[in-house]
Amino acid sequence: MRIIYVRDNQTLKTVFVDRDGTINRDCPYCHELDDLQIYDDTVGILKHYQGKGYRIIIVTNQSGIGRGYFSMEEFRRFNDGVVNRLLDLGVKVSATYFCPHRPDEGCSCRKPGIGLINEALSDFRVDIGGSLVIGDRDDVDGQLARNLGLPFRIVSH
Repeated sequence: MRIIYVRDNQTLKTVFVDRDGTINRDCPYCHELDDLQIYDDTVGILKHYQGKGYRIIIVTNQSGIGRGYFSMEEFRRFNDGVVNRLLDLGVKVSATYFCPHRPDEGCSCRKPGIGLINEALSDFRVDIGGSLVIGDRDDVDGQLARNLGLPFRIVSH
C-alpha cells in the first residue's frame, strides 16, 4: 500500500528508509502524534543524501493495522505528521510504502520481502543500482537491502 506525496518523472537514486526506530522513536505501534519524536541524526543523514540528488521514500511494516491496534486513518495521520515534520526540517519525502499485515500472514510486501520496493519501482523511475536502504534492524532492513543487492546503512540512536 502507498501514500504518494510528490510525483516526478526523473530517474533518481533513491533512499529507501525505514520509519519507526529509524526516522522516529519506536513507541511501539506508533500512531499518536503526541508520541512523535524525530531523530536528529537520521534527519542529517537524509539531508546528506537528498543534497546529493537522492529521492527519499519511506518503507515500513505496520502490523499494528492488521492487529487492530490502530486504524488506517490513524496510521495515515501519524505518517503525515512524520512527513510534515521532516519537511519542516528540510527533508522532502516522495512517498511512503507500508505493509499493514501481521507477520503470520506471509504477504510479499512485508519487509524483508521486496514487495514494497516493487510497488515503488512501478510508481517511480529509480536508478536502483545507485540506491540504498537505511534502517535500524539488520534482520529486517538489512535483509531487505541484501534481497535487492543494495547497500545497507544501519542507524542506532
